[in-house]
Amino acid sequence: MIVVTLVTLVCWLTSPAAAYGAAGNADDCAVHRLASAHVSASLRLLHHGRTHSRAESVMTVRVPASWPLAPKLLMSEDSGAYRQALSCLVREEADAQRLRPDEWRKAPPRITSDGKEVRIRMEAYAWVDERHVSLGPWRIETGFTRWTIRFKAPEALRAARWGTIEIDPGTPGAEWARPEPSAGRGAHALVWKPSTASARSIPEIEVRTTPPWQRAWAARDGRDMNNVSVLGGFLWMVGIAAVATVAARSARRRPAGAPATPEETDAARRLVGWVWLSPALAFLNGFRIGPPDAGAVLGIALWAGTAVAVAMLCRGPAVVAVTGTLGGAAVITALVSSSTEALVTADVLAQSALFCGALAWARQLSAPHRRPGLPVLVPLSMALAAVLVGCHLWLSEREWDRVSWLSDPATAEYATRHGEHLTSGLHELAADGATWLLGYDFLLTALAIVALLRARGAAPQSRHGASATPDILLMLLLYTVVVTPPIGFYLNNSALAWLPIGLDIASLVLLLVVGGRHSTLAQRLDVSGQPLRELFTEAHRVDFLHRARQYRELHATLRRLDHGQSDETTMTRAAVERRLRGLHRWRTPRHVNGPTSDRLPSDVTVVDVVLAWGPRATWWENGYRAATYAALLAVPASALMTWRTWIENGSWEQTSWGAADTAFTLLLWELGWVGAGFLLGALWRLLPGRRGPARALGFGLAYALPTGLDALARLATDESQGDAALDVSLTLLILTVTALAMDLETFRGERRYWPSQLSLLLSVYQMRYLALQAAYLIAQIVAAITIWQFVTDSGGPTENPVKFQP
Repeated sequence: MIVVTLVTLVCWLTSPAAAYGAAGNADDCAVHRLASAHVSASLRLLHHGRTHSRAESVMTVRVPASWPLAPKLLMSEDSGAYRQALSCLVREEADAQRLRPDEWRKAPPRITSDGKEVRIRMEAYAWVDERHVSLGPWRIETGFTRWTIRFKAPEALRAARWGTIEIDPGTPGAEWARPEPSAGRGAHALVWKPSTASARSIPEIEVRTTPPWQRAWAARDGRDMNNVSVLGGFLWMVGIAAVATVAARSARRRPAGAPATPEETDAARRLVGWVWLSPALAFLNGFRIGPPDAGAVLGIALWAGTAVAVAMLCRGPAVVAVTGTLGGAAVITALVSSSTEALVTADVLAQSALFCGALAWARQLSAPHRRPGLPVLVPLSMALAAVLVGCHLWLSEREWDRVSWLSDPATAEYATRHGEHLTSGLHELAADGATWLLGYDFLLTALAIVALLRARGAAPQSRHGASATPDILLMLLLYTVVVTPPIGFYLNNSALAWLPIGLDIASLVLLLVVGGRHSTLAQRLDVSGQPLRELFTEAHRVDFLHRARQYRELHATLRRLDHGQSDETTMTRAAVERRLRGLHRWRTPRHVNGPTSDRLPSDVTVVDVVLAWGPRATWWENGYRAATYAALLAVPASALMTWRTWIENGSWEQTSWGAADTAFTLLLWELGWVGAGFLLGALWRLLPGRRGPARALGFGLAYALPTGLDALARLATDESQGDAALDVSLTLLILTVTALAMDLETFRGERRYWPSQLSLLLSVYQMRYLALQAAYLIAQIVAAITIWQFVTDSGGPTENPVKFQP
C-alpha cells in the first residue's frame, strides 16, 4: 500500500512536460555524403536447444572520414554527439523516435578508425516470442507455422555501396525468397550481392521459412491454446490445497489418550484456510485491466489502505468474508458493464481483495507475541517502499536507454516519450503490487506447513521414534512446494505446471518405501524380530553412545593387533572379540518397555544405530539442526545460482519489480536448500544408509529423478536444459556436507577428547570409510566445477530472460 501511495505522489509531482524540456532540432545528417560508404548485413536464426528462437543480427558500416559526423562516432558512448551520429546512420528518418523493445545488445557497437574511414560493427539479438520482432534492418513476422523475414535498408544508407546481405533461416531452410539470392552459404544461408549498377538501389528482401514446430508454438505468446498456460498454475495451487487438506486432517487424528495440542489445531486450521484462499485470490487476480492511469492508481491506493486496515483487525472467518465480498463485487462489476470506468472499479475491488486476504493471512501465520507493532512496521515499510521505487526508476531508465538508443534525443517528442515511459512504469509498479506478491504466495504455504510441523514436533508423541505418517505427508508437501525446482514448463506454456506435485511426491515416497526397508532402524532384532525403529528411544541413546565409543576403541585395538603392535598391556584378540560381542547385546533401560534380552542384527553395529538416530532427540530437532548447517552452506551456492539464472541473462531487467525479484530469487534458492536440509534431518531415521553421506545420496537421487524426467521432456521438445545439472550437483554437495556435519554432531560429546574435527571424523568413520567419503566429496566438488565451466561456455547456451518460477 505504501508503495502505491508513494508512486501516486511521484506521478502527481512529475509529468513529462515538467520533467523534460524540449530540445532543439537534430543537425543535418548529411546523407548525401554517405554514397561512398560500404555496408554489409547478416541475420541468423538459431532454433535448437532453446525455448524461443534467437535471431542474431550483424551490420557493418564503413563511412568515409570526410563525412561531417564521422568524428562524433569516436566520442564517448554516452555523449549526445555519438548518439546523434550513430542514429543518423541506422534509424528510419520517417520515424526518428522509433523504439526498439525487441532488440538486445551484449555490448555497444565496435568503432575503429584508420584516418581514412570509420568502421562500425553493430551486433544485436532478439528472441522470437511475439507476432512481430524487429532488430537492426530486419523484421520477423511469425505466423501459425511459417515465419516471414523482411530486410529494409536504413534510409541514410540506401545510396551506400552494399557488399553482401545474408540470411540464414536455420533448419529446415527457406521456402522461397524475393528477390532470388545471388549465392548460398553453408547448409541454409542465402546471400545477396548487389551489382555495382544496382548497389545504389537496394531492394527490400523477403524470405519465407517454416521453423521447427516447437519454436513456432513457443512464439505464439498469448494466442490460441497458449491461453491455457494460466490454468496450469491454478491447477498446481488447487492440487497443493488438496494435498494440504488431506495432510492436515491426517494430523488431527490421534490415538486414544493423545489429543492434539492447541498449537497443532490452530496451525492446521491456518494451513487449510490459506491453501484454499490462495487459488481464490489467484482467480480474482484475473479481473484486471491494462496499464492504469493515475486515477486508477489513486483508487488502488485508497482501497488498498482500507483493505489493509480491515485485514489487521480481522480474524480468519472475517477475513474470508471481507475478501469474498470484495471479490464478488469485482466479478459483478466486470460482468454488468464493460466500460472503462467499470473495469477500473472492478480492478480496484479485485486488488483490494488481494491485499486484504494475503496480508491478513500472512499476519495470522505469525505468533501474536512475535508480530511487530506499528512503530516498527511503518518506518520499515516506508524505507522498503522508497528503495523499491528508487530501484524501479533506475531500471526503467536503463530500459529506456536500451529501447531508445537510436532515437533522436534532441527533439521534444523524445522528451515527451521519455516522461511517458517513466510515468507508465510507475503506474504499472503500483497496480501490479498485489499481483507481484501473489507470485510468491507459496512462501506463505511453506510457512504454514513448517508451523504445523513445528507444532507436531513439539508434541510429546514426537519423541518416540521416527516421523509419523501425518508428519511425512506434511514433509512431502513442503518438499514439492519449496524444495524441488519447477518443472512442467514446455514450449513457453505452463499448462503442465501441476505435474511436479505427483512427480515430486512419488520420487520421495519411492525413496522412503523402497530405501526405507534398508534403513538401519528398519532392521530387526535377532531374537524377537522387532524393528529397531519401534524400540529405540532417546533413553537408549546415552548408553549406545558410550558403547559406540568402546566399539571404536576395540576396533582400533584389533587393527594394532593385526599389525603386530602388541605389548603387555594389549588384550588378546579373543578378549577383544568377546567384548565386541557383549556390545552387540540389546539392553533396555528399566523405565522403558521392551525386550530385556536380545541382540542387534548381525550386520548392524552400535555405531550404526547411534548415527541412524541422529544428533537430537526428535525428528524436528534433527531437521532444524540439518537446516542450520544447510543454510550456511547454501549462501555461496544461492549467490552463484542467482547470478547464473537471473542476473547474467538479464531476467532481472524484465519487470517493474526487478530489484525485489532479485532479492527474492536469492531467498528462494536459499530456502530451497534450507528446506532440503531440514527434510534430510527430519527423515534421517527413515533414510537408507549407514553413514550420513549415504543418506544424502538417497535424498539427492530422489531430488534428481523429476529433474531427469524433465530433461527427457526438454530433449523431446528440443529446449535448453538450463542449469538443472548444476542445481542437482550443488544440492547433492550441500546435502553431503550437511550429512557429514550431522554425523559429527551426533558425537559432539567427544569433541573435547580429540584435537580436531577431522580426528573425530576419522575415529567415527575409520580410515577406510573416511577415505571413501573424502574421495566421494572431492568427486562432487570436481563435478560441480566441471558443470559450471560447461554451462558458462558455448556448451551451455543462456536462455532468453524469463521470470524465476519457484
